[in-house]
Amino acid sequence: MKTKHLKIGLAIATATLTSVLYNNFDFFSWSKPAAPSIESVNEAARVAHAKELLGVHYRGSNAQRLEGKRSMNEMIYKKVQSSLAPKWKAQARNITRTVIAESTKYHLDPVFVLAVIKTESKFNPLALGRFGEIGLMQIKPDTAEWIAKKYGLSWNGKKTLENPSANIRIGLAYMNYLRGKFNGTALKYVSAYNMGPRNVRRLLAKNLKPAEYNTRVMKNYQALYAKISDNSNMVIASN
Repeated sequence: MKTKHLKIGLAIATATLTSVLYNNFDFFSWSKPAAPSIESVNEAARVAHAKELLGVHYRGSNAQRLEGKRSMNEMIYKKVQSSLAPKWKAQARNITRTVIAESTKYHLDPVFVLAVIKTESKFNPLALGRFGEIGLMQIKPDTAEWIAKKYGLSWNGKKTLENPSANIRIGLAYMNYLRGKFNGTALKYVSAYNMGPRNVRRLLAKNLKPAEYNTRVMKNYQALYAKISDNSNMVIASN
């Protein structure tokens, strides 16, 4: 008899507990953790660098039209996400956060960073160049090792460059180094990223402008801004 009563009591307790759990399902963390937020773009740095890149052409440009847009971080994320191959889209948020954080660190326009990535690798994190360049920003392992040590960045051999975020950190540290070497003259430091500072100086010594690579980057830079600006206008119109 006692056993029978015990079984009935256990059954009632189990049913009650099941009901409580069902009605308070949100109490438990069954859902995926929230994705990390994307930091805001440093607007002052973005504008200053855009002016450095565009010079007199900044006035009236899409870079100027987007001044003060608080959603620049989300616009950049959408561009990164749409540019990556399906297998890499899950990393779009981390890549965007790295682009924005490192751009803030070195006072760069993050859209310029996207333009370099598009020019170098077309957003393929595993792209391999003819001369051993690796990853999104197409960096040679010897250059990457040197700049990583100079800037105190993590370096675990050339495999490091296959990590999109590590690749961007090292690539932008190198860009920052070149920018300092050429006193913020965009044509020179952007060209040097592709052909090296020594070759840029050789051309300049012959009164030749190293324009080809810089032209490609700037063409992508302005095309990206046009696309971002169009998306921004669509959002405003829909509201």
